[in-house]
Amino acid sequence: MIVKKLREKKHWSQEQLANMAGLSLRTIQRVEAGNPASKETLKSLASVFEIDISELTKRVKMIDIKSEDWQSVPLWVSVGLLGFKERTETILSIALLLLCGLAFFLYGGWGEPISMQAVLWFGVYLLAVGWFAAAVRWADTKGLW
Repeated sequence: MIVKKLREKKHWSQEQLANMAGLSLRTIQRVEAGNPASKETLKSLASVFEIDISELTKRVKMIDIKSEDWQSVPLWVSVGLLGFKERTETILSIALLLLCGLAFFLYGGWGEPISMQAVLWFGVYLLAVGWFAAAVRWADTKGLW
C-alpha cells in the first residue's frame, strides 16, 4: 500500500513507475496489491522514490529466499525452519506447535491412561519442535531475519 501511496503522491502511473524502477508492470501491480517483494525490487523502488529502503521494508512484506544469506544456510536449518523466512511467524508457529502438542498429549486419551507409545511420540514431537527452535536460534545468531 505504501508504494501505491508514494506513486499517487507523485502522480505517476504504474507503467511510469515500472519504467523508472526498471521493473515489470506486473511486479508493480503485485507489490501494490500487498504481495511480497524481493530485496532487489525494494531497492529499485526506494531509489526511484528517493527514500531509504528501510521505509519500504517496514511496510512491504519482503521475501529474500534467493539472497546469498539464505542460500548458504545449512540444510538442517532450512529443513528446520519449514520454509518460514520471517521471524514473527516462526516464533508464533513454535508456540502454537507446543500448545497443540501438549493439549493432544494431555487430552488425547480422553481419560484413558497415557500409554508408553504416546509418551514416545510426544518425545519425538518435542525433538521436532526443538529442532525448529534451534533453527530459529541459528538464524537469529547469524542475523538473517
